[in-house]
Amino acid sequence: MKLVEIHHVSIIVHNLERAKRFYGETLALEELSRPPFDFEGAWYAIGTQQLHLIVQEIKEEAPATIQTRGRHIACKVDHFDRAVQFLQDRGIETIVKKHSTSGFHQVFFTDPDGNTIEWMAEVE
Repeated sequence: MKLVEIHHVSIIVHNLERAKRFYGETLALEELSRPPFDFEGAWYAIGTQQLHLIVQEIKEEAPATIQTRGRHIACKVDHFDRAVQFLQDRGIETIVKKHSTSGFHQVFFTDPDGNTIEWMAEVE
């Protein structure tokens, strides 16, 4: 037995419509159909993997700043500078770490519920 890939990542959101605007409209992810679960949520495509939003009413306090060392999801992008510009054009606060110690270019930002997202690219 061996693991072959990550199929999806699930994150908690508190306001589904706000989250769907962010992921579907602001980040322009393709929304996928979702089974008729007995709880709210949404699924999005990221390449061949998926991002699942799960609504949870118990709200944790969102961090006041972008947390680059805590829980986060990371997605590889095809062009780092265009990805950073995409976020900045939409008024999304970012922390940009070009040529980071990790060996990758990294940009960190948060969704409206305080979930940290990293977009990264190979250093060319």
